[in-house]
Amino acid sequence: MNSLGLLALACCFPLGMLADERTPLDPGILYKTGDVALDNWPFCNFFVIHTQHGFSLTMWRSGMWIFGEGDDVYGLVDHTGQQSILLAGVTFSGRMTVNIEEIGVTLKKAQSEFYRRCKID
Repeated sequence: MNSLGLLALACCFPLGMLADERTPLDPGILYKTGDVALDNWPFCNFFVIHTQHGFSLTMWRSGMWIFGEGDDVYGLVDHTGQQSILLAGVTFSGRMTVNIEEIGVTLKKAQSEFYRRCKID
């Protein structure tokens, strides 16, 4: 993890706690697990995360809503279903809840789904 990512996590999530003080920080969430590969914020809630195992098709549900391509992602992005992830970007960092719809997809499929879902020609 780079120093910018650590600084972002430290300022937003003090000493092992997320925004909700009753929720201990999962040690696995401290490691970068991907980055935002495709997004069309704020016009589309669907985005693609590049991971070590391909691409994850992701739908934003709640939480931080300011993110962009290249932002670092921390959390379980190689698992389908609802996940709580952290994003660390140049401008903003924070926690969001997403629904990981599909994992390990190819770049071609990720691009096709992204352009279709976000209605980009």
